[in-house]
Amino acid sequence: MKRLFISLIVAIGIIAITVAVLVWFSFQSPHWYSPLDFTNPEVAVLADRAEYRFNEELHKIRPKDEVWRIRLGDNAMNAWLAGRLEGWLSHDQNIELPPEIHDPQIHVTDGGVWTYANVEIIQKSPRPLGIKWWIWVDAERLFIEPIAVRLGKLPLPIALFDKQIAKFHVQFSDANAEIPLLDDRIVVVQHIALENGAIILTCTTKLPN
Repeated sequence: MKRLFISLIVAIGIIAITVAVLVWFSFQSPHWYSPLDFTNPEVAVLADRAEYRFNEELHKIRPKDEVWRIRLGDNAMNAWLAGRLEGWLSHDQNIELPPEIHDPQIHVTDGGVWTYANVEIIQKSPRPLGIKWWIWVDAERLFIEPIAVRLGKLPLPIALFDKQIAKFHVQFSDANAEIPLLDDRIVVVQHIALENGAIILTCTTKLPN
């Protein structure tokens, strides 16, 4: 009886330690996730430059069949996300960032694109939630597939999010890999390459008919 009691106490202790470790991992951010302060002039200037450079490349007058590329680095994208995402969503897309989501950031690897944000899963107790995406273009169609989910550094089974993924596929099932410009030209993204720290877009520009 005493041996059974001791075994029970040991088992409870092991379970408690395991749960504590899992909870600890759920609060840990990956090393690259470091929310930026947009009031910092360096961050604001980097965001300005990134947006200006991107728009400049999109709107360049190019020969009809010219293939061109643009590289979008993590640092520039995260500076833009820190101060410009919310305004762009509400103004250009008529979408508001949910109040439970704070400080979104992106990290590109050759195996996929990680997006992380502090999410208030429990009120006033934000935790870093990450989703890894595989992004590609096929026949001028854009495809985005979630391939991994983490709560902090704790991997979660992606099957737990089947319903949300199904809704996501419905929303993006008819996405063209195109960016319309104000002068009726259209930038067509022909290929998306992922490397550590950057996305590289290969594009052509369609002239108005």
